[in-house]
Amino acid sequence: MNAAFDGLTPWPEELAETYCKGGYWQNQNLASWFAEKVSNKENIVLSGLGIDGKPQDLTGKELHLCVQELAQGLAKLDIQPSEKVVLQMGNTNSFVITLFALFELGAIPVMALPGHRYREIEHFLNLTKARTWIAGDIEENSPIPDLAVKLKEGVPSLQNIILDKQDTGSFHSLGSLLKKGNKKFESTNLGHATDPAGIAVLLCSGGTTGLPKLIPRTHRDYLFNAKASAEVCELDENDGYLVALPAGHNFPLACPGILGAFEQGAKVVMCPSPSPDIAYQWITDTNATVTALVPPLVRVWLQNAELGFKAPSTLRMLQVGGSRLDADLAQCIPNKLSCKLQQVFGMAEGLLNFTRSKDPDLLVQKTQGRPLSELDEIRIVDSQGQDVPNGQRGELWTRGPYTLRGYYKDPKANDSSFSADGYYKSGDLVRRLSSGHLIVEGRIKEVIRRGAETIPAESLETHLSLHSEIQAAAVIGLPCERLGQQVCAVLVNKEETDLTLTLNEVRHFLIEEGVAHFMLPDSIEYVPELPLTAVGKVAYQQLISKFSPPSPETTY
Repeated sequence: MNAAFDGLTPWPEELAETYCKGGYWQNQNLASWFAEKVSNKENIVLSGLGIDGKPQDLTGKELHLCVQELAQGLAKLDIQPSEKVVLQMGNTNSFVITLFALFELGAIPVMALPGHRYREIEHFLNLTKARTWIAGDIEENSPIPDLAVKLKEGVPSLQNIILDKQDTGSFHSLGSLLKKGNKKFESTNLGHATDPAGIAVLLCSGGTTGLPKLIPRTHRDYLFNAKASAEVCELDENDGYLVALPAGHNFPLACPGILGAFEQGAKVVMCPSPSPDIAYQWITDTNATVTALVPPLVRVWLQNAELGFKAPSTLRMLQVGGSRLDADLAQCIPNKLSCKLQQVFGMAEGLLNFTRSKDPDLLVQKTQGRPLSELDEIRIVDSQGQDVPNGQRGELWTRGPYTLRGYYKDPKANDSSFSADGYYKSGDLVRRLSSGHLIVEGRIKEVIRRGAETIPAESLETHLSLHSEIQAAAVIGLPCERLGQQVCAVLVNKEETDLTLTLNEVRHFLIEEGVAHFMLPDSIEYVPELPLTAVGKVAYQQLISKFSPPSPETTY
């Protein structure tokens, strides 16, 4: 089997033919597409922090040359076409250069997130048999160098560790690899020969249970995803797309994100933080016009506006997704931030829903949009898998030209996540209006949404139960103005111990277990025993009610 198809569940031939004949899928891969869109541009197409940590502007020609030089440097490490490479970088120009250098080689990036730590990175390396991990360490006090040492010791198959800055006997640096490239790059065209039907990138799932699953996105489905999103968002060459959320997420990468901006000739701005004091400065300095946030960050931006700090005047549209946006916050955005709101409900697995610029205000404020493509097939079903009428709540099932047909090398997850006829069972509870717009009402398996991250409570409970002094644990999400939800671990001591673990002790234990930093509890509470429902399950709502702080007054 061609390695580009290893772990990919294909679409049925008749559907693939429909998508190709209809022009939804085109015979182009990301390497050739990028060269076509960027290589001859004399204008600035990328702004952000360079390897030295200072602001850097790159024209299309300069960016393409950097990509080719790094690709040649990476090739000297014997990275082969279709080889998986774990990529874990922050929002810097290096992220963009490295991503497209991997495409240039025909390699397949595995998109780890900045908050992932040993447990997740080890999982990705072992699952994909990746020999190379590329990570960003330009931030002060970055945990990446320590993680690199631990991975080098704990994962024998890991041969290449590449960091932004460090260049030692053990690690390579991006700067040194760029220097190894040739200014007159002799392209092998390896990436340009990649089959567009093969895997382009492996995205990280939200991970509602256990370790994150990997989502194979092909060149042709992901390009359609980005191009169609850019059209719906009405991006053009006068726009600047500010990447405020972690760039490895599907949302800022291709909805329309980085790929959609390059498709339309817009500038990409890599913002190191979504905090308004930093993001506003980047918007002002670069004349960015569009960005994307999650609801907790929207609240922070609105609070900033209440304090008299106006959003930059160039910002014309704010996309909001990741979780449901409260209608009261949605109504404030046009007035408080002086820009249009676009609600986005999507998933790295595929399906995207957007509100449109011509939608009535009521739909923009109170729904999460309608499907991107007319070929998106949607079912809203009850617990028996039977379709429910419009207006009734049910689980969202979907299939279409950019929705996966199976997770990467995870047959157990595939058995539970897909119907016999190929519908992806999203786990999202929604209502569909007669207009086709969806209203998100929760998930079948509740997860904690802390800022931009999705935290599987069950997985964290499993780790906590391994502690010698913990009898039982329940992990709940408590309301938090800043993050949307914060993580609270409700613990029961073992009978034979009178010790009470502190929050720092619990967090330290979980770090030793390799748990990602963003999953660590923000608080802990102790109870004599966990309350149970009538059927013997933990009464999570009772715990949430017991430990939730009083609701703050709002001025929105």
